[in-house]
Amino acid sequence: MLILTGPSRGLVLVDFIYLEIDLKIREDGVSPDRPFSKGLISIDGRVLSREEDVMVRSETLESWLSTTEVRFATVLNAVECTFEIKLTEGHFKGNITVGIADKARKLNIDKAIVIHDSILDGVVRSDESGVIKLRRSVITICLEGTVEFQINNVAAGVCAERTFYFTPHRTGANEEEITCGARKFGFRVVWSLMDFRL
Repeated sequence: MLILTGPSRGLVLVDFIYLEIDLKIREDGVSPDRPFSKGLISIDGRVLSREEDVMVRSETLESWLSTTEVRFATVLNAVECTFEIKLTEGHFKGNITVGIADKARKLNIDKAIVIHDSILDGVVRSDESGVIKLRRSVITICLEGTVEFQINNVAAGVCAERTFYFTPHRTGANEEEITCGARKFGFRVVWSLMDFRL
């Protein structure tokens, strides 16, 4: 099974939404790329549940070489959260996760998403650009929830861990400098209300 976590955007589901899928396999020295999955999935936003509990749903696309499953959830009072992270001091080797915690700041660990892993994505140094390449930079959250970031830094053989939260707003941005071990990070989070009527 191949799990793709992006691209991801918050979508307002008040009518039909069509998702076009066009996945290809790229091999060194082979041109053109080989088709893997191609087709169209429609999601009828008019009949989706508007309950308080978030339920993950899925739609499946059968194609000649694969079966593609798209998972999605309906979120009431949804806000789109876009974030960027920059290393401002030292070098970073470790991982960063993001998740959505409830009002009591309780996070379901199984639903946390790894947005950077230095083993796969590369070590980041502040003396270069300092910008941390993220696998995903957008999530959708209910206004009553909390965005939780967790940094695990193992640079220079010292393990440091830091967890911190951002509370959603209808619009605007938050900027914060976070220290984890001997490293400093600049976080910028931008909020955008999607549709309060849902």
